[in-house]
Amino acid sequence: MSKEIVVNVGDAQTRIAIVEDGKLAELYIEDAENKRTIGNLYLGHIRKVMPSIQAAFVDIGQEQDAFLHFSDLADNLPYLIKYLDLDTPKVEAIDVPPGGKDWDKRPSDLLNRGEEILVQITKEPISNKGSRISTDLSLAGRFLVLVPLQNYVAVSRKITEEQERRRLKALAGSLVPDNFGVIVRTVAEDRDAKSLDKDLKLLMERWRRVENRLQDNPDPPALVHEDVDMASSIIRDQFSEEYDRLLVDHESLFHSIRSYVRAVAPSMVDRVELHEGGDPVFEAAGIQQGADRAFKDRVELPSGGYLFIEQTEAMHVVDVNSGRSGKGKSQAENSLSVNLEAARVIARQIRLRDLGGIIVVDFIDLRNDNDKKKVYDELKKDFEDDRAITKVLPMSDFGLVEITRQRLRPSITTTFSSADGSSRDDDGAPPEKLRKAERKIQTLEREVEKREKEVERLKQKQTDDEDDGERDEEVERLREKIRTLEQQVEEARAQAQQEKEARAQAKQEQQAPPAGDGEASVPRASVQPSTDTASPTEFVETVEQWIIDHSDRHRAITLRVHPFTAAFLRRPVPTYPTRWFMNHLVRVHLEPDAELEPLTFRVVDQRGEVITDS
Repeated sequence: MSKEIVVNVGDAQTRIAIVEDGKLAELYIEDAENKRTIGNLYLGHIRKVMPSIQAAFVDIGQEQDAFLHFSDLADNLPYLIKYLDLDTPKVEAIDVPPGGKDWDKRPSDLLNRGEEILVQITKEPISNKGSRISTDLSLAGRFLVLVPLQNYVAVSRKITEEQERRRLKALAGSLVPDNFGVIVRTVAEDRDAKSLDKDLKLLMERWRRVENRLQDNPDPPALVHEDVDMASSIIRDQFSEEYDRLLVDHESLFHSIRSYVRAVAPSMVDRVELHEGGDPVFEAAGIQQGADRAFKDRVELPSGGYLFIEQTEAMHVVDVNSGRSGKGKSQAENSLSVNLEAARVIARQIRLRDLGGIIVVDFIDLRNDNDKKKVYDELKKDFEDDRAITKVLPMSDFGLVEITRQRLRPSITTTFSSADGSSRDDDGAPPEKLRKAERKIQTLEREVEKREKEVERLKQKQTDDEDDGERDEEVERLREKIRTLEQQVEEARAQAQQEKEARAQAKQEQQAPPAGDGEASVPRASVQPSTDTASPTEFVETVEQWIIDHSDRHRAITLRVHPFTAAFLRRPVPTYPTRWFMNHLVRVHLEPDAELEPLTFRVVDQRGEVITDS
């Protein structure tokens, strides 16, 4: 497998991509408002100790108190408390015995409200939850991880050759000072004593700076050590012999990376390259389209099927649809084929978007148990290259597959609204006006594509009963329509750009979809939308009542609404379609339709046919 790292440095943000066999596998975006905090050390003070949930809450200076579960308390906790009580904190002043935990007190007896404690972030804030922290402190280098107030030497389990494990353990043990532990990382395999010693000295210098900061008696909460940024951490932790290239488009960063690689891995310095072409580096590497697709709810499958990926407060939900696939196949063959294809794409999209927590996939129903196992095995196989810890459960009788994936930070689609690093609002959603503009652009672009296909079809059509003049006239009419649509696309893009510029000056309060004048009317599912409108609350109640009335006959529907209304229905957490699914077990897919009036709707089935009220 060919692998490379692509780094794009912009004015406001940095994008880092992991590319495998020419396909975008992972994407990271970092800006001033969304900086990597995993690995940072904070001197905090304990706000609450709650034995009932086996946890404490610590103020580390962030918007939400950090969460310290008792399982994240290190075995050396009493020695860490003694260390912080010293007038001049020095690891050498604490006698740390070898071995594991040597205290039997309850954590709630050691942690007291108002006391200071030194902690490290292990998981970044997500939604309205604070950072997750630990007292198991460590500083990561290229080849080693330094662990203060410990007395052990460990070797990465990914180094499997026993003789090499013994060599590295003995070598690291001879280098590490007293009262410090050390973990030998996977990339240290076959490295000599000089490489490990140099890395250890850099880590010791870093720890001395932490102690100097603590000796200044900072008032908690205080940041006492900031780990490297996202780009540096990926290069430090991942750039190894298995990568063919590291491509950077920023000259200063390029020289900095080359200097670092020359120091830690001289044989790989020629793999660091500077992008000097005229095209943006993501386009030159052929991954810009893959990055753009990561921010779309709908993901097309090569066979003609498609996925819907949606987020709720509690989980991510993926729905598999057969779409236009299945020509020349039986229903069972088509369902299996689409599900297998979807399994591969789902694994790739989950990794690319960095989705974490609980993920539920609704595959197309399969009757044969062997077919279900094939889909399950394919999904598991495609997660093998994922560095995050992932667990996949077998497919249920309802065609659902449950996945849990390690979540260390919010997904990029939660934090950003597009592949160029545009940030979302504080509530995790794009601003309403901007979202409307973006959806309008998507709708118009689809219409342009549709008209272009019609032109192509007419140009290729050769019939005896239609003369060339009539066909040319029809083509010209369609081309005029395309020009009109393209002009509308440009106007919509300009509107979106104006909204982005307005946001930079001040955030505007999001508005609900506008209600019309006059008496409110009840929208119907099977008729053309009327010009009358109901209030947003009445509209939601009417749609839900329609779902209840038809739930015995239709378990999956597409709800066509005006783009403004679609944005309104997607705005809350959980979204209205998610609530309807949880309450009535009816899957509702929203489809913006600019031809409908706001607060009216039309319902179609999976075949695209309008569902009548009868």
